[in-house]
Amino acid sequence: MPSKTNNNRYKKTIEVPKKSKETALLSKVRGLKDVLPDEYKYWDLVNRKLNDLAKIYNFQRTELPLLEYQSLYDKAAGKNSVLVTEELALMQTKTGEKVALRPDVLPGLVRSLLEHGLLNLGGIVKSFWTGPVVVYDAAQGGRARQFTQASFDLLGNFGASGDVQLILMAYHFFEELQLEVEVQVNSVGCQECHQAYLKELNEAWKERGRKAKLCNDCKKAVLKNPLAVFACRETACIEVAAELPPAVDHLCDGCRKHFERVLEFLDNLSIPYALNTKLFELRGYDFWSKTIFEIVPLGETRRHTALASGGNYAGLIDILGAKIGAASGIVIDVERTISRIRSHNITVGGSEKIDIFIAQLAESAKQKCMTLFEELRRAGFKVREHFICDNLKGQLDEAEKVNARFTLILGQKELMDDTILLRDMESGVQETIDMRKLVNELDRRLNIG
Repeated sequence: MPSKTNNNRYKKTIEVPKKSKETALLSKVRGLKDVLPDEYKYWDLVNRKLNDLAKIYNFQRTELPLLEYQSLYDKAAGKNSVLVTEELALMQTKTGEKVALRPDVLPGLVRSLLEHGLLNLGGIVKSFWTGPVVVYDAAQGGRARQFTQASFDLLGNFGASGDVQLILMAYHFFEELQLEVEVQVNSVGCQECHQAYLKELNEAWKERGRKAKLCNDCKKAVLKNPLAVFACRETACIEVAAELPPAVDHLCDGCRKHFERVLEFLDNLSIPYALNTKLFELRGYDFWSKTIFEIVPLGETRRHTALASGGNYAGLIDILGAKIGAASGIVIDVERTISRIRSHNITVGGSEKIDIFIAQLAESAKQKCMTLFEELRRAGFKVREHFICDNLKGQLDEAEKVNARFTLILGQKELMDDTILLRDMESGVQETIDMRKLVNELDRRLNIG
């Protein structure tokens, strides 16, 4: 990775444009985004799919704090890494502690697992997490400074099937969202493979004229890290990287067999994939081992458009002072996923089918309607209301908006007669029902429907 330093890194804060107090009160911070009600149907869809995925595959939900000590990221990514020097939004507490808003879930997740001893319990840890992350410099892929990740992680002793399960889960997640994707996969091997490959790369860099084609940053960076060019976004460096020997040609027997097993699984599961020998770093980290992968839109050629990325990060656990057989995870970029759904005009499924909408015609009926609402809700019906509106037309419009099957209408006359009007929202037919028989009548009609 290109090494970049920043002497002012401890002073860095999220910048807010200078505005008058009145203007600033009504403006969001630069680089951040509001999610408005008309957009939330996409978020609701994606979040439901993520939670369903976690339940189906038995991943247990984890919650993590937004702040971590800066030293965690210094250790995980390296003090001179781009993630630390450019992407951390730093702050200092009154007691002098340096903390950072998380730019990525992984270090905080591993910190939590180690701090609470969850890796010492035996068996396989299956963790699911979703939440916001914040980066100071959000140049990649049109991201805002705050965006949302969803992470599925496996930790314990397992083989190639663990990597494949994560890929399979993510692939079907995107498939259910009607997004065509492709898995780009590589193997960076173990430490032994890594050293053999670095030796080969150092020889490759000695070839006349090769370094001269690189950008100025990479010319310096490859002297310390021969892999730095693979993370560069400059066209010239991308072309040079394509000429270099691939890491998969320098795998030891164990890593080669592991990778062959992964590809065999993918073939048998009919998951489309492509070997991407330029994949070494993901999300600013270089501690990956064995299988690493990205899931990208099918046919996409631009860089930094991955909808998900992951791999084996046992090396991170080693860096943080522990040992584990295997640790693999995948992170899904929620905003990029939603953006893809919207840009492809994919129809988001209709709203939830509501059984009953309750409307009232008089102030005296409102209290009874509120009581009835709770009774029907506890009985298991899907019920909606708009009690703050006293106009019947407005209430019926709301019933149509929420896609209610029936509307119950209670007025002064019905209140006195202990009856209620039942309106079929499809046919418009309306009839009077004895209040004492209401639950049985609703059950019968909804089951017939």
